[in-house]
Amino acid sequence: MDFYGFDRAAAVAHCDSLALGRAGRETSAICSWNRVRPEHVIDLLDRAAPEARADGRNLAALITRMPWRIRDQPVAQGGARLVNNVREIEVSVASRTWRLHCTETPSLKLERIST
Repeated sequence: MDFYGFDRAAAVAHCDSLALGRAGRETSAICSWNRVRPEHVIDLLDRAAPEARADGRNLAALITRMPWRIRDQPVAQGGARLVNNVREIEVSVASRTWRLHCTETPSLKLERIST
């Protein structure tokens, strides 16, 4: 599915994240330990689960028109922890922060969006 009238190049150009991952990786190759690039966020919004598509389209429209940033996620260090296939990616645009709740099975898939 591709958004009607969505300009991918403009959305990528508006991203001003400081720490970008390696270019050229596809969404299917992104795991929880990889850095997420602007192209990956756009692909996640494009291929969102049916429950998150409306919110994904609204967020896609915002990142096409305004500067946005992918926020770094804190990494859990030390101690025993359970393995989890859920990952949250924070995107800041228009003075608000959206959380993209993704599952990793085996690639990332956007399940829902919250603010």
